[in-house]
This record gives sequence, structure tokens and C-alpha cells, in this order.
Amino acid sequence: MKKPVRVLVTSDLTFGATAKDAVATLAGRMAATNPDAVVIAGNLGETVGELRTTLALMKKAFICPVAFVPGNQDLFFQEKISSHDLWTFALRQVVEDHGVSYLQGSTLELNGVVLLGSIGWYDYSAAHPDLPRTQEAWIQTKLENNVADAMRIDWEWSDPEFASLVGKTLQANLESVEQDHNVREVAVITHYPVFPWQIIATSGNDDRESQFTKLLQAYHGNYAMGSEIMCFPKVSAVVSGHVGTAGDQEIPRAQGKPIRSYLTGSSASHPGYVEILLGNSP
Repeated sequence: MKKPVRVLVTSDLTFGATAKDAVATLAGRMAATNPDAVVIAGNLGETVGELRTTLALMKKAFICPVAFVPGNQDLFFQEKISSHDLWTFALRQVVEDHGVSYLQGSTLELNGVVLLGSIGWYDYSAAHPDLPRTQEAWIQTKLENNVADAMRIDWEWSDPEFASLVGKTLQANLESVEQDHNVREVAVITHYPVFPWQIIATSGNDDRESQFTKLLQAYHGNYAMGSEIMCFPKVSAVVSGHVGTAGDQEIPRAQGKPIRSYLTGSSASHPGYVEILLGNSP
């Protein structure tokens, strides 16, 4: 039996909303556990400068590999750079300039264990069942309710188109590692949740807060990606961020071992992380 690989995953340390000292403290706590790898699952800053600051703080704390998966806030357009350019080249350049692996659409191999990353995005599959709407209606609802992405993302894709784009990339990577005999186990790290339990349940009350929570649910997950991940036997764990709550749940499969799924439990007001153990099977 090979030695287990310990991976720590954090997310949503948006600089400014999260104090610099809080990020440094979190990094110190994580480093003290001597992990084999650290993954930051998105939302580090709303500008390139904020992203650089947070990446530098995190990278400085660790001697192990550090990897990054983008979140929606990392792609907010800025005065001199569009969301399209951030996505297609600029974000990767900033991340790799800090010695951090850009895990979006890529892999990180650790002694036969492979980490895969995807932003996930949302395809409206997580929409609350009480609110059946067309794709066009969900786009309009996002605008009417001032969902940040509607104001700060300026690329050419619709949400389902972009979700499909990143989904196909992840699927290709999963197919590749599934066929690689040197890979014994796979973990997928996403920014957006991909399983229904990871989305905060609403109470069903008719008050304004409950109704707004139901609306936001459509922009919080990608269940199609979760269903696709379940088809690959080597995937043993999935970790997601974005929603700011903690939790874990084992998800059974018709064939093969169940998948262990997690939320990072990290937010700007309460920075945190989750630990997963990989590769401890014969």
C-alpha cells in the first residue's frame, strides 16, 4: 500500500472582503499540517492586483505544490482587460508567474494520484424546481436581480454555452487519465458545486429571502458536470467551493466505489479549508 496523498483545498478568499492578515493566518494553519499539495478553488480577487496579492501570500507559505482553479470573481472584467482575455490567457499567466499550477483544464500528478480542475460554471441545471423557466428567462432574471456576473462578465458565451465548454474540457481530461495505467486515483476540484446536496436548500417559505435564495440557486451549480464525473471509476473525490458552507457526503454509484464529495467551507468572512486523503487503496 502506497502512502496516502494529503491535499488541502480552500476557496473564496476574495482580497479586500477577506483581510490580508486572515489570508496569512489561514495559510499558516494549512502549512502547519505539512500537506502534499494545496489547491485554491477560485475567487481570490476582483482585479489582477488583488489576485497577485493573495497568490503571493498563499504561495509563500508552502513548500508543496500549490494549484489554482478559477472562480467567477477572478474573471470580472477590468479597465484594461476583458473577461474573455482573462479566461483565454491572462489569468493563467498571472497564476503561473507566481509559481502556482493553473489547474483549469490541466492536471497535477502526485505519486499516481491526479488532481483535475474546472471552474464548472452554471448551466441552470441547479435551478429550484419551483421556478421552471426557459434559458432566456434565467438570463433576464440574472440581470434583473443584479447577480454580479451579469454586470462584471463580458465574454461572448451564454452561461449554458460556457458551462458546456468547460464540461467538455474536463471530460476529455477524465477520459485521458482513466486510460492511463499509471494513474490509480483521481480527485476533481471545481469552483462551482456539481452535486445537489452541495447547494444550500431553501426553506420553502414565501418570504423575500427565501424567494431570492431560490432564484440564486440557478447560478450556483452544474449538475450535468456532476453526472459526467460519476461515470469515471478512478474519480474518488470531488471538492467544490463558491457557496461558503462546509460539508461532505458519500455519493453511491451503480458500479464501482462511491465518490466522496466535499465543500471547502471557506468564505471571505470565515476563511477555511478541507482536507482529503487520496491514494490510500492498494
